[in-house]
Amino acid sequence: MNGTNHRAHSESFIVAEEKFLSRKVWATFGMQKKNARHLVVICAVALLFCVMGWRVLDLSYVRRDKYYGALKNTRSSTATIPARRGNILDRNLEVLAMDETKITIGVDPYAANADGDMSGIMTLAEILELDANDILEKFKKTRKIVDGEAKKIRWCPICEIGSDSLHSAIGTLGIRGLYGIRNRRRMYPFANVMAHITGFVNFENAPVCGVERYVDLYLRGQDGYVESEKDGGARELAQFRRKEVSAKEGSDVVLTIDANVQRIVYDEVQKLVEKFSPKSVSAIVSTAATGEILALVNYPDYDPNNYGKYPLEHMKNLAVCEIYEPGSVFKIVVTSFGLEYGLVDENSVFDCAQSTAMNRGQKVSLPHDYKPFGQLNLIEAVRKSSNRAAAQIAMLIGEEAFYNCVRAYGFGEKAGYGFDGESIGILFPVSKWDAWTITRMPMGHAIGAVPLQTHCAMSVIANDGVLMKPNLFGCIVDGDDEILRVDPVVRRRVISKQTAVRLRKILRRPEDCMLKKNVDFGGKSGTGQKIIDGHYSQERNSSSYSGFFPVDEPKFVITVIADDARVDKGVAWGSRISLPTFKGIALRMLKHFDMFR
Repeated sequence: MNGTNHRAHSESFIVAEEKFLSRKVWATFGMQKKNARHLVVICAVALLFCVMGWRVLDLSYVRRDKYYGALKNTRSSTATIPARRGNILDRNLEVLAMDETKITIGVDPYAANADGDMSGIMTLAEILELDANDILEKFKKTRKIVDGEAKKIRWCPICEIGSDSLHSAIGTLGIRGLYGIRNRRRMYPFANVMAHITGFVNFENAPVCGVERYVDLYLRGQDGYVESEKDGGARELAQFRRKEVSAKEGSDVVLTIDANVQRIVYDEVQKLVEKFSPKSVSAIVSTAATGEILALVNYPDYDPNNYGKYPLEHMKNLAVCEIYEPGSVFKIVVTSFGLEYGLVDENSVFDCAQSTAMNRGQKVSLPHDYKPFGQLNLIEAVRKSSNRAAAQIAMLIGEEAFYNCVRAYGFGEKAGYGFDGESIGILFPVSKWDAWTITRMPMGHAIGAVPLQTHCAMSVIANDGVLMKPNLFGCIVDGDDEILRVDPVVRRRVISKQTAVRLRKILRRPEDCMLKKNVDFGGKSGTGQKIIDGHYSQERNSSSYSGFFPVDEPKFVITVIADDARVDKGVAWGSRISLPTFKGIALRMLKHFDMFR
């Protein structure tokens, strides 16, 4: 009994001890789990503080400059103050091109309250002289469809105004969401009339051609700027403004152009176009003594205020880039040097009936005249425009010498107008001439010229034998100060004064060279056959007339060249197409300048 009790007691003791040990093990394990969690938390907190510490260190020292620069760029504000572009003026200070400030009035439909501001909108419609319903529609139209997707409208322009006082009056209406954007636009008051003189500035404020491009350095001025800071709404914080540099306005450019003469030439060219429908026309007027250009007109033309509506071909300055064969106007070159070298005089006689002649021991054919001639003296040969007489004079001069004569007049080189696209024309060296060149070039074939070269050549005769550089610029003016004046430039003496005077008398035809009482003119017509499919055409021509007036003391030189003029019958002679335009310009200039009453 006692043994049994002892075993039972022992077994219960063992069980109790096992339970105790089990509880102790689990308690120890639980404590370990709790300690592990604490350790993880401590490590996480420590790691967080390390990361934060590293971040502070990184921001403060390691990459401080990078982050500071990014912050500075985000907050910094540099606003450009655009400079006013200088005006372009004619010789009488009439404005040809200017900057005009316009204010575009528009509305943000999301900021507007059309119903609450109805009375103000009605007043706005009266002030702007617009339909109130149209304005209301813009106030209420908040979305538009773009590529099949509805887009918010945050700016809807209403109209454009040019008056600051009107803008202020609109501001007093207190209409929510209504505001104006001020912008500057280049304006050309003469539009098409001055297109090839002024050129234009495009919508990106870049000069494209003409005077605008050629003297952009003076016209554009210098933009100013403001350095400041902005807040999160991109508004300037004026208290942090660091620097302000005012814009410097561009200088004004005064041209030699006379706006009144330019208008006269433009009107007369339009008459020619209406009557003969040419492919193109160029007309130039300059002073004989200085080479100052008073007018330059091309057709077709364009409006620099709306240049986007015209093809690029209309913007070409044909007077300086369009190459053509000058025809009989070119005979002034060979005639003048025949006189200059003493090879011919006014009484020299030429057999214009012969079809061939000897040149350096070789028989060459002579060109045809427009009608048969017999014996002609020099004066008759020039006035009747004999091709064969011109060829005979050139052969007396010789090929090398004649080539040098042509170069002396400025053919084969730029006239010096200066603008982009000016052409040198076409003049082959003697080494590339064939046997016919010496007989064809004197009549204005086998050579390519631009209208300005022909004009300058005639100016040599009007200016006592001196070739001038054509000049379009008078001076550059900055405020009240003249900073640059362009004086006349002599290129070279071509022939003597005596030869020029003799040739002027020859170029005056007594029967039809009178403009008005005591005022006559001299000049030469030209009819250059155009090359079509490799052959000279009998129907298509360049028709020209270049001359000067008065004959005794020339003051002005005028050149008119029409390409491919259309006539019902006969030939588009230069005397038929361009001479009437020359006379029309000259007569109106006499009246304008009140000359020789």
